[in-house]
Amino acid sequence: MVALTYSEAPAVSAKKSAAAKAAPATDIPTTQKGFFARFLDAMMEARMKQAQREIRLYGRHLGE
Repeated sequence: MVALTYSEAPAVSAKKSAAAKAAPATDIPTTQKGFFARFLDAMMEARMKQAQREIRLYGRHLGE
């Protein structure tokens, strides 16, 4: 259920939008990737490089 009534909703959203406009862009915190996300990115990058190496090796055999 919604705790706010329709008459209160515009005032609340106006306060939020005013606060959002007043905050400078440097105050917005930047989120860093977690360990697991970085680990998966590194694993995907390593597998992509390995696949590219295999394709190059296979391509050499086709050309000979």
